Amino acid sequence: MKTVIILTQPRSGSSLLAGILHKLGVSMGDNEEELIAKSHDNKYGSYEDQDFQVLHHRLLFKAKILIRYPNRLKEDESRIKKAVEKYEDRLVALIRKKERKLWGWKDAVLIYTIPYFEKHLKNPYYIFLNRPPESVANSQIQAGRKGRWWKEIKLEYSYQPIHQWIPLALRTFGVILRHGFIFHELEYLSKIVEDAHRKIEHFTKDKKCIQVDLKNLINNSEDEINRIIDFLEISPTEDQIKDAFNFVHPELIKSDVQK
Repeated sequence: MKTVIILTQPRSGSSLLAGILHKLGVSMGDNEEELIAKSHDNKYGSYEDQDFQVLHHRLLFKAKILIRYPNRLKEDESRIKKAVEKYEDRLVALIRKKERKLWGWKDAVLIYTIPYFEKHLKNPYYIFLNRPPESVANSQIQAGRKGRWWKEIKLEYSYQPIHQWIPLALRTFGVILRHGFIFHELEYLSKIVEDAHRKIEHFTKDKKCIQVDLKNLINNSEDEINRIIDFLEISPTEDQIKDAFNFVHPELIKSDVQK
């Protein structure tokens, strides 16, 4: 068994990479319709297992990381550890339910929690999807300006139980009042991404991990996809490899690299 985990930050191209893995035969979720759902404005699908998304985002809410972006720069292990412990039984049960011979999942903010439950993963392979912090921040700002930020908030409501809707609203407006509209702050957002990248590098330094650069993945897709295949030590069919190559659509070059 191999468990393939993508580690990155929001708007770094994780949906693209998850889609490529799916095409190569990695089970990224057992509901095809949900995987290709056009959430997050991803034209070709987000390739997120919704069972994991719901559970993990409830865990993030408990850890006071969800929406509270400033907390992502604070080293508060006890808070995150307690949140993981609260959801640990459900998380382990879900992992066991989803396990396949070759499987995985992605959540763009997984690095904050996975150190506290990675012991439950069997034979993990980590892929660090790297996009320059300022480029990520610029993409987040562009998304905020186009109103997508509010769509993300609406999506968070669908992940949370009804009794958490009011606390979620209060948290959202509280962050805006105290820190302003963060999605206009290039320097601040870049700092959050830089810090997350350091966390990923520290976490994976003694683990099976490959770093994939988003720009290379788009502009030199065949070479990068072959690197991923070699790293995972898998043998996809010719059709699967072709589907993975074809999943890298030309328009992604403009939308994800040239911003």
